[in-house]
Amino acid sequence: MFPGAQRLAFILAVTGGLTLLSLKRSDEPTLDCATVNGGGGDYRILVVGESWASDGKILPELPRAVSERLKGRGVTACSLGFAGRNSRLLFTELREKFPKEKLYRAFDDNKPDTVVIMNGVNDEIQHVGQSAYVEYTKKLVEYFSDVDDVEIIAIPRVNERRFKPPNLYSAVKRSILSCFYDHCQRQVNDLYRVALWRDHPELNVVEFDDFIDKYEGNERCYTADGVHLTDECFHKYGKFIGGALTLGKEKRAEK
Repeated sequence: MFPGAQRLAFILAVTGGLTLLSLKRSDEPTLDCATVNGGGGDYRILVVGESWASDGKILPELPRAVSERLKGRGVTACSLGFAGRNSRLLFTELREKFPKEKLYRAFDDNKPDTVVIMNGVNDEIQHVGQSAYVEYTKKLVEYFSDVDDVEIIAIPRVNERRFKPPNLYSAVKRSILSCFYDHCQRQVNDLYRVALWRDHPELNVVEFDDFIDKYEGNERCYTADGVHLTDECFHKYGKFIGGALTLGKEKRAEK
């Protein structure tokens, strides 16, 4: 094949991969809520993320842990999950399907006290590039600019090296994009994390490594796909998040 034809084939392949990446998913997001010690004046927490935020897997442990920290105050937590979405798709669908006036109905039309952004796993698995992860993580934070406390969970540790895409086309697309955006590296978790910290040091990031610092040696906490926690560890994760959030303490201290 001539060099020009090779370049054309590569460009077409990348274009096809990017086109597939931009397609919207047909499965709908899930919204689950749990209240602990409710009774008026509850502290309100909204979690927005990908599959790790789906199906209420971190509830009720998250609000229970926060309630304990707040000396028994009522806590309502809602978790909105967009399974399989990278940060760009998550941001796009969030705006389209959950404008804030609709989303805040879960809190009786009150804005949350804390918003937790739980994204990035699909960005690294799909190899969308550091710049896309950083750009749309920042946009997710800005979407909730009316909330005083917005916190981001650093990208969880998953089995990037041995991850198996669901089909051949996905495998080819992942291979192409990993070279197009990530210099053919398969393990990019730290690269994406550093890019976010470098470009936006002002963001409030909760360090996932305080829960699980690496995939190797902690396989028992993951399902067979290596990118999701078991139910038992999701419950532990909810408790961890509840204990790790700043709950806006820094901003209150500045006032």
